[in-house]
Amino acid sequence: MAVRSYVYRYHPVESPNYERCIGLSWCSGCHVYTGTMVHVSRREALTDALAALPAEERDRLRHSEVGLIEYLDRHTS
Repeated sequence: MAVRSYVYRYHPVESPNYERCIGLSWCSGCHVYTGTMVHVSRREALTDALAALPAEERDRLRHSEVGLIEYLDRHTS
């Protein structure tokens, strides 16, 4: 079973909390996941796995950890 992870920025670039990001890890086989706040430097660029989606769909997925993980599990390797 593969354990996967994804980190994304939650706050806008002008926010003092910009470096506080959401980190998710999950097992594709057993469907157990964990999420936490993680620190990512402003200088570090994060890959946005949702960039190709319309804004409404990105927002919908970011408001549901389970939905986001299911999407990422289907669309990333």
